[in-house]
Amino acid sequence: MDMLKRFLNETEQRALLRAARQSSDPLAQRDYHWMRLMIETGARVSELASFTAAQAEAALASGWLVVAPAQRKANSQGKRRGHEYLVTEPVRTSLLALLALQREESAALEPDAPVPLIWGRDGKALSVRSYQVRIKAWAQAGGLAGGVSPHWLRHTRGVNIINRSRAANPMKVAQLALGHVSAASTAIYTQLARDEYVQALQATAGGRMPKKAARRAAGVVAEVTGTHEVAPC
Repeated sequence: MDMLKRFLNETEQRALLRAARQSSDPLAQRDYHWMRLMIETGARVSELASFTAAQAEAALASGWLVVAPAQRKANSQGKRRGHEYLVTEPVRTSLLALLALQREESAALEPDAPVPLIWGRDGKALSVRSYQVRIKAWAQAGGLAGGVSPHWLRHTRGVNIINRSRAANPMKVAQLALGHVSAASTAIYTQLARDEYVQALQATAGGRMPKKAARRAAGVVAEVTGTHEVAPC
């Protein structure tokens, strides 16, 4: 699958979350809130798998979900940098819900161990593999195409920021929100937004847009976003 499509558009996000939310099963509710948490923060699945209840409680108190360097992915130089995700209202709602669900399952958790925010049936922190399996199941239940993975939700966060932000430089907002050291890592989300724009114009024309027109449309978006790449036709 094309790397540039590894995200969920607005309709797909709603379908994925709706599939889990409409079930009353506690595990489905758990899944709904961790998927929503990933969409609203852009956290990596490895970070999510390491989050503890204490981290969530501290985030609710401070307004920032603090991720320690040890919980983060190493950069190209092998170094790890800590990061903070803003606790917006959707993030706050999901953290509260996950904590409430976690307390209901406290009897199954391992004694004398850090309490995971998101747990598996064995009482341990949910494994990365389990996140992958669960999101594929919910994607299928929501009628989405195959191949959806937790990392798609990180890309989705970047695309959402580019599409929704009213800031003068939405790409910088996405860079800071996701913790990218280099703006080059964030540039893909501008490309994704531009591709959706061109596709939308093609659809209104009732057929494929001529290459020259597509290049002109891409140029308009480049002026708005501050980039100068030409969208592929």
